[in-house]
Amino acid sequence: MWARMSRCAATLVMVMAAAPVAQAQLRTMGKECRASVDAADQMNDEGDFAGALAAFDAIVKKCDTKDGEEAVQVGRAHALNGLGRHTEAIEAANAALEVTKDSSLFAYFERAYAEEQLGDMAAATADYDRIIELTEMNQNVEERATIYFKVADLNSKVGKTAEAESYLAKAKELDPANPEFYVLEGDWAVDAGDYGAAFAAYDQAVAMGLTGAGMYEIRAEARIKQVEDKYGTTKAQELRSQMTAEETAMVCAEVTRAIELGLMNPKLDMFSALVCN
Repeated sequence: MWARMSRCAATLVMVMAAAPVAQAQLRTMGKECRASVDAADQMNDEGDFAGALAAFDAIVKKCDTKDGEEAVQVGRAHALNGLGRHTEAIEAANAALEVTKDSSLFAYFERAYAEEQLGDMAAATADYDRIIELTEMNQNVEERATIYFKVADLNSKVGKTAEAESYLAKAKELDPANPEFYVLEGDWAVDAGDYGAAFAAYDQAVAMGLTGAGMYEIRAEARIKQVEDKYGTTKAQELRSQMTAEETAMVCAEVTRAIELGLMNPKLDMFSALVCN
């Protein structure tokens, strides 16, 4: 569950900038720390929790600014939750909260998730309430919408579907011009196997201006998954022999557009060579 990558999640920097403590920070993490944090976060996103934990542990001393320390400890908490080491995840989340004077949204979420897994529902509920309290304190409407968006994504990852949908609706209400919200909605529909709803959402994101290679990578991968689900195979050669002409045209239109826009994706390149050319 925690291994599923959120393509459009808000960054730690964005959320931290929205938090009250950010105004008191005199220094922010340097480029080297940021690059290391991003690399470790990517491991978390890909489900390599052991690798992510080792990577974060290796940069504890390197990232010595407040935002750097927060990012490292939140990353450690996420990795530890992914490994099922929930008591240690709470300790890492507490370290992030100590650095930020109890204002780290992601630390609260990681701690709440760990508390849920340990059966402490009262503590988890209190932490979820604190997340929303901090969000509603933010006077910047777009930033508040982004936080609701992130909370929606995180709730979805732990199976809280109703809560996720509610927070995404709040995000869209506050910032209706943000196409990323529709991408997340589309991703959820793909996960549910509802490709009609998925592409209605993706089409809305494109209509709102999200027309780069990344958007078409998402669309191409969703179309490929659609035919993989239908035919019960992930092998491109088998799909080529089973797809209808209309399906081939539908999938290849998305794959070709992503490649034309400069996307570097070996999987799509291979699919294009075997199926579309």
